[in-house]
Amino acid sequence: MSKSNSIPWTRRLFRCECPCGSGNKSYECCWRGDGRWEKSSVGSINLPQTAAHPSLNDRCYFSSHGDCSSKITREHFISRNILERITTDKLAIENAGHIFGGKNKVEIGIDAFTAKVLCDVHNPALSPLDTAAGVAFSTIEALIKDIAKTADPAAAIRSFHLSSGVDMERWLIKVYCGLVAAEKIRGATGKILQRNALPSYFFDALLGTSSLPSPLGLYQHTFVGQKRRLGAGIDIGTIQLTDGSGDVGGLLLNLGPINLILVTSTAFGQSFKEPNWYRHPTFLLNVRQGSCRIAYLLTY
Repeated sequence: MSKSNSIPWTRRLFRCECPCGSGNKSYECCWRGDGRWEKSSVGSINLPQTAAHPSLNDRCYFSSHGDCSSKITREHFISRNILERITTDKLAIENAGHIFGGKNKVEIGIDAFTAKVLCDVHNPALSPLDTAAGVAFSTIEALIKDIAKTADPAAAIRSFHLSSGVDMERWLIKVYCGLVAAEKIRGATGKILQRNALPSYFFDALLGTSSLPSPLGLYQHTFVGQKRRLGAGIDIGTIQLTDGSGDVGGLLLNLGPINLILVTSTAFGQSFKEPNWYRHPTFLLNVRQGSCRIAYLLTY
């Protein structure tokens, strides 16, 4: 993890509420001096070891990394604290052909967007990632409200928002692992990704003990003609490899003005020659409109 380059216009936020959404003052939280910022991540997660001879539960996709219990819990693919911000009834999911058996648009109840893929030891152990993602989503909600204010010609708003790219990456890995473990992801040929296809480095990255090998990881992807959607909603889906195989290359998460991609296949490297893939650390949004200035920074 490293500090951002100096962002001079944010120096005035030194004594304000921190732009990460923690509720603390900036100087007590993510401020690193002279307009530099760094959002601390969750850090390493220590899994409970409750027995001299670890018990394994083959229904828990984390069974190879710690002592399991015999009880499997129901796990939301996307954290419930995030889903409830989007809808109180049904979740509308776009671009979901590789997740829901060829259907590009799916409506599903919040309580149905779950699977039993973690035991009641590992599910709560990984919950700090869900909490961190919930804080990041709150920050994005504040960002969207600020963007909407720029429609007023008299507005002179200057706002800065900040999240941990490490936490968002690890949380999306958790989402991806859950979908694969539940056999919900399939390639264009209909072949379902199996749980044993999850390499150990995904689990190590989830625990915060190592980073994903390049070119895997979280990216912001922009493209010509991209529209900034400000309404509530979420698009989740997969991206295909560019080698013509139709195999899954990553997970796509579109959150209003923010377009995040978790690259999950090492075969996806050729697309990174494009100039619009961003990582380490990244301005996900840096808008100047009239006298307004709005930015959202993801730090690593």
